[in-house]
Amino acid sequence: MTTPIPPIRRFLVTGLAVVGVLGALTACSGDGADKPTAKPSATSSAEADSKQFSNPPADIEKTKAECTDGKAVIDQANKDVTLGDCASVEITAGNAVVHLGNVEKLVVSGSINDVSAKTVGSVRVETDGNRVTSDNKPKVDDQGTGNVFVTR
Repeated sequence: MTTPIPPIRRFLVTGLAVVGVLGALTACSGDGADKPTAKPSATSSAEADSKQFSNPPADIEKTKAECTDGKAVIDQANKDVTLGDCASVEITAGNAVVHLGNVEKLVVSGSINDVSAKTVGSVRVETDGNRVTSDNKPKVDDQGTGNVFVTR
């Protein structure tokens, strides 16, 4: 013979089970849309130092780019690319380390690049996670997020 379960006990067990299931569903159902997303501002201070970008690995492949008729496109992803002076440079590569000379117009349309130039007249960054370092303070048009602009 089995003893019947009192109704209050059944109610408590059912209630706890429902609360547990609802808690699990609530914790897993977020799509992140309700979380605030702040757009980091560009900075030219020493505060935006190498903590954001690590030194490239010693075994990264080194290559050179060419400036033809005053224009160059750097599309060598995951490489250490060197280019001298060039009037107009576009970086379409991603995750590259780029060394430039004097540049009048720089456009970065690839992400996560570390760009170092002697001087830059103007720079437009269309993507995210790039760092541009130069000896002067260029005119900046930052259309992405998480980009850093450093003046040496």
